[in-house]
Amino acid sequence: MKEEGGAPRGPRPMTAFLISLAISSVLMGGLLLSDRRVLELRRARRDVASLDRQIAERRQENAELRAAIEAASRHEFPAEKVAREELHLVQPDDVVLLYPEGSLTKPAATPIPGAAAPPAAAR
Repeated sequence: MKEEGGAPRGPRPMTAFLISLAISSVLMGGLLLSDRRVLELRRARRDVASLDRQIAERRQENAELRAAIEAASRHEFPAEKVAREELHLVQPDDVVLLYPEGSLTKPAATPIPGAAAPPAAAR
């Protein structure tokens, strides 16, 4: 038999534990999110990642520039080659020879009228 108007019941231990755990979690989450140091840490990590990307880009650019310097020291100028061969540009001190159109090609033999035609190949 149960007591019907008896003493009030005490809090259940499991319910009290879960409630205190929930409140503690909310408070701890609030502290972490509102703490400026955590936000600064996130921002610093983003900055580090951005700087790492920039460093990688600069290293690639440096490698390309080193290759261009080495090519220039060996007198390999790809831009000059393109300018001379495809764009027909010259240096100011270069001598330019202009030939009339078709003068550098071998003229075709003109047939002499009245001359016999070459014999046809035997079949």
